[in-house]
Amino acid sequence: MYVLALYNQWMIHLLISIIVIVTVGLLLILINLSMKRKGYNIPGICVVRCSKEHVFKTRWIEGVSLKAVRLGPYTRYQYCPVGKHLAIVHPVKRQQLTAKERRYLARETER
Repeated sequence: MYVLALYNQWMIHLLISIIVIVTVGLLLILINLSMKRKGYNIPGICVVRCSKEHVFKTRWIEGVSLKAVRLGPYTRYQYCPVGKHLAIVHPVKRQQLTAKERRYLARETER
């Protein structure tokens, strides 16, 4: 009887763990899709602007972050390669970029 009770308890914990993992996964997918729908190139290579107004490209996948500290769905703290400093960055929609910033980003892509 004791072994059966332990087995049932283990199965309940396993089921709860699976439900939590699936729920978090679905939530991340929904967040990524909503950001894509709002005009950001997320997930993928995204144009961001740092707190000192520098513009650069970085890989942005919501829920995953190897080079940055996530501070929310639209904010990260990471290294700015343009100004060579740590800064808070936000994704930028293509239509929010100036012509000069678009030319700069196009040159950076060619390198």
